Amino acid sequence: MGVRARTIEDPAAVPVPDARMRANPRAPIFFLSYARSRIVRTADPGPDPNQDVVRLFDDLTNNVNELVGAVTAQGPGYIDRGLEAGDEWSPRLIEAVGSCGVFVCLLSRPYLFQSTWGPREWDLFSRRRVVRRSDGLTSHETAIVPVLWTPIREDLPPPVAAVNVFAPTGMPREHYVEQYRDNGLLGLMRTGEEQVYRAIVWKLSMHIQRLYSEYWVEPGAEVDADDLMTSFAEAD
Repeated sequence: MGVRARTIEDPAAVPVPDARMRANPRAPIFFLSYARSRIVRTADPGPDPNQDVVRLFDDLTNNVNELVGAVTAQGPGYIDRGLEAGDEWSPRLIEAVGSCGVFVCLLSRPYLFQSTWGPREWDLFSRRRVVRRSDGLTSHETAIVPVLWTPIREDLPPPVAAVNVFAPTGMPREHYVEQYRDNGLLGLMRTGEEQVYRAIVWKLSMHIQRLYSEYWVEPGAEVDADDLMTSFAEAD
């Protein structure tokens, strides 16, 4: 799979928004979309199968909080931890996807080829118009940030392939990016590459901050969840 790099610029201060761009205190700066691992309900369930995703979310939350400051009333990020197959969307989840400033998605085989929630979340966010904060004009920026959670050997589905996969620049060691491409963030966690993991996550946090600083994504219109795609293949 060819991964095209995004250019990461130095973070800039959030410009003073016009009336429509003023921060919604309930709108997260970023939404983290991922393939939920099914939680087996037993007397001794063991560790949370999504604990690594939660760790990444916490790390991003702390970093973005330092970079942006207190913009929202409920923290800079949103992650859903309740949905499983057959569940219905909660109003808060729909609100979060429909109002967040940046959509971060963790690419893995389950997310790309098995998940039904990931495609729904992507579809809902991608329907929103992205404008530049500087002049309010429509931008070609998507504010969607696909991140390698695990290595992806297959071709990406068309909607995902159309968006540049996050690949940081300006790393302290040249091989950091190669390790990220070969292992994904989950692989870096599992193989004990803590220094590489932290460096990649910091650059990702800076990228989220830059997108939020430079672009505003119009709130989404009300949509019936049944009208959203449940598979990336539906976009073929």
